Amino acid sequence: MYPKPLQKIIELFTKFPGIGPRQAARFALFLTTSDRALLQELVAALKNANEKMSRCALCYRAMEIMAPEHAYCEYCRSDRRDMRMIAVVERETDMQNMERTGSFTGLYHILHGVVSPLDQESPKRLHLVELYRRIQGLVSQNAVHPVEIVLATNSTAEGDTTARYIERVLAPLKEKYPHLAITRLGRGLSLGAELEYADEITLKIAFQNRK
Repeated sequence: MYPKPLQKIIELFTKFPGIGPRQAARFALFLTTSDRALLQELVAALKNANEKMSRCALCYRAMEIMAPEHAYCEYCRSDRRDMRMIAVVERETDMQNMERTGSFTGLYHILHGVVSPLDQESPKRLHLVELYRRIQGLVSQNAVHPVEIVLATNSTAEGDTTARYIERVLAPLKEKYPHLAITRLGRGLSLGAELEYADEITLKIAFQNRK
């Protein structure tokens, strides 16, 4: 057993996605044996991020706190983005990877999680209500022009479950507004692949083959 202070740090690291107990222990041991200046720099950076960062009120992307009138991030405020196309992604890292392809010029909606078949409360932790209201406002304002929602969830069991769940949530809007299209990424992504680790060419093909 590790000393209690070290064990607490390990427990905190295991809450990070993809970090198991052994890797968490390596991180904790590294920090506790590092130069004090590094620890102070890390603490200061975390405090600064906590005080000076917020979430975009529209897509929920992390952004630096600016003037009160700037509640939206640079993508949501940009007049160069296609306002009638929204890609729904699980995580912000997925959005960043999609941006690197240069294939998508619409807006985003970040769920910050997935629908888990083993967790009935998981849909409540996602921004699904906000997504519904956002699309409802978008299709009602664009009564003629087509609106496309790209379900860009990962090609995993939970990603597919999330996409199907969103399709059911948006079904009433699709029935009411014929100009609303709900698409999914094409199978340029292999089963089990995650957007965060997909290369740019594969992701670009997946966008081109969306259906």
